[in-house]
Amino acid sequence: MFSWFGIAISMCCQKCRIQRCNAEYVASFSPSGGLQEEVLPDVDYCIALRAYSLCTRRTAHGCRGDLVYHSAVFRIKELFAQHNCSSDGPTSSAKAPSTSKPPVVDVCNYESRVLALGPAAQQKKYGHCGLFGDPHLRTFRDEFQTCRVEGAWPLIHNRYLSVQVTNVPVVEGSSATATNKITVIFKSYHDCTEQKVYQATTEDLPSAFQDGTRSGGKGESLWIVEGSGGLGTSIIVRQVGRYLTFAIRMPEDLAEENGGLQLCLHGCPRSEVIKAHVLNRQVASSSNSPFFSFFLYFIIPAIKCLVGT
Repeated sequence: MFSWFGIAISMCCQKCRIQRCNAEYVASFSPSGGLQEEVLPDVDYCIALRAYSLCTRRTAHGCRGDLVYHSAVFRIKELFAQHNCSSDGPTSSAKAPSTSKPPVVDVCNYESRVLALGPAAQQKKYGHCGLFGDPHLRTFRDEFQTCRVEGAWPLIHNRYLSVQVTNVPVVEGSSATATNKITVIFKSYHDCTEQKVYQATTEDLPSAFQDGTRSGGKGESLWIVEGSGGLGTSIIVRQVGRYLTFAIRMPEDLAEENGGLQLCLHGCPRSEVIKAHVLNRQVASSSNSPFFSFFLYFIIPAIKCLVGT
């Protein structure tokens, strides 16, 4: 399964502009400067969707191997079918923008909030965290560690979600451990999301929350899909052989809100570290390498949980 990580970087010199496409798509739903209550009719929605699709096609060459890009393409196809939109037709509206009302920010959409803050805020960086193998940890601060961390440990704990992993020895008497249980608690946030618990073990990788539902909250604020398509906050849980892997990508300002023991934020305690080094941040943020693009993007507090083997 992870042989894909060995693909060489071939397009590192051409920038993937999928984030710009995503931002333009979100902005297209705010023809009056971000009015939350102003809903686009079906015809205008199809126009916005075609423009989104066109933008992804134009940046396709620079997004090879980028799961953020492939996730968007997959979701666009779903939305075309869901709203009965044709791929042929105009990609822009002739309507003049209205300026009669002040903008209203959608608190359930992180990207909408960032757009409302202006160009400077739109340059905010995303942090990546992943735990895999025996176990290898990449922190939000681009530290790469191999740790013991046997037993239950917190990966993330903030006002949006908490993630705890349980690691067991790979071989009796060895310091190497691997993950056999992952518990994710999605916390209630305003009217956007309901509190939900997702738990995966090596015996059971469910496609639903513990209460049997696959979504919770306003609109598409929180939902589970099998595969790697769609937009929103993405957490990836996969089973590899007898063990589990975890990956997440989130805005740095949200990832660093809380202190305390969080492996994704501060790394492993020194007594648990076997080996560590710091990644080159510039390379990590700009690379289209599958290793880095494995950690999908998302919009807090809209959360998407991806599960699969």
